[in-house]
Amino acid sequence: MMRLNLLPWREQRRKELDQQLLRQGGIAWVGVLVLLFYIHMQLGSFVSDQQARNAYLQQQISLMASKIHEIAVIKKARAALLARMHVIQQLQLDRMLIVHSFNSLARDVPPGVYLTSLSQEAEAFTISGVAQSNERVSEFMRNLAASPWFTNPVLDVITVKKVGAGRLSYFTLTAQGKGMAPLTTPPRGRR
Repeated sequence: MMRLNLLPWREQRRKELDQQLLRQGGIAWVGVLVLLFYIHMQLGSFVSDQQARNAYLQQQISLMASKIHEIAVIKKARAALLARMHVIQQLQLDRMLIVHSFNSLARDVPPGVYLTSLSQEAEAFTISGVAQSNERVSEFMRNLAASPWFTNPVLDVITVKKVGAGRLSYFTLTAQGKGMAPLTTPPRGRR
């Protein structure tokens, strides 16, 4: 019988299988490297796209911030203009108030009452004078209360002094101009 030696064939087959396995492993490594390179390139592309979007958004945010700042400046200027317009309108409404107030004051002073000083602080008028009696001061206050230009007369001080044979009442009172805000400070010392 014949003896065949299969060892070299097996060894050759094993070498071929090893070479084939090495080739397949190399191809797999090359495939993995190509896949990793592709993934790296895709991720880099995604990152650069996202960075471009972020840069665009930052640019738009800065543009919006500058526009918001401009709007705030415009609103501030508008508010200042509206305040000026309001002041001008108020001045036009009140420009004749002092004239009417003086005219009314001249008509409201009863006989026997003499005014010595008149001052205005904000919306309050302070009136000082001399009267022949306390009743004349009361009449003057009633006239002021009934006046279309004064309201809320408050007697601050009244002092009676003997002058010669008669007596005179020295008084100080405050009155509010009509259409003006009420007096914010309490009247000075009453007696």
